[in-house]
Amino acid sequence: MILTIKLQIKLKCLGTSAIHSINLFQRHRYLSADYSENCTVQMADKKKALFICLGNICRSPIAEAVFLKTIREAGVADQWEVDSAAIGGWHVGNLPDHRALATMKKHELPYENRARQITKNDFNHYDYIFGMDQENMSDLKSRAPKGSKAKQLFLGDYDTDAPGKIIRDPYYDQGSEGFEQCYVQCVRCCKGFLEKVERGEL
Repeated sequence: MILTIKLQIKLKCLGTSAIHSINLFQRHRYLSADYSENCTVQMADKKKALFICLGNICRSPIAEAVFLKTIREAGVADQWEVDSAAIGGWHVGNLPDHRALATMKKHELPYENRARQITKNDFNHYDYIFGMDQENMSDLKSRAPKGSKAKQLFLGDYDTDAPGKIIRDPYYDQGSEGFEQCYVQCVRCCKGFLEKVERGEL
């Protein structure tokens, strides 16, 4: 059972103190960057991205980890909040598939989060929610509350080499090759998406 705790965080930005009351899941997943005494971006100003796949143990954790690395390398990690979640609840509380973890470790992508299922609140909390294939997109559309703010985006549309290509689910593969392919696609897609955001196109 996921417990919600109340955390009071005191921010000192540009010499001004601000108190933010933040609901955090016990798994500590709603913050993508550390707060510091010299932070320049308050949480309310952060752009928020959520990556979705069927079970949150294969594709979406890889996409989350890749995007976190992408924004860190671009020097904009303090401007973003990033997470991932599942369409279904089969694997809630579990770590990613061991092949996904091995792929992330291979590419020096630290990851300790556990699977969770998307909630209605996510559609108003996040600015961008990404699906990996058309089934994900259909599920997101059917679950989104009317008037919710999140843009539902197909991650493959931002592939700089093959736009529009789905990110295939490698769960039933025998080995790890499909996970490596997922990683490579996510690198291209995350880079392409961030470039569009930085150009003001999204």
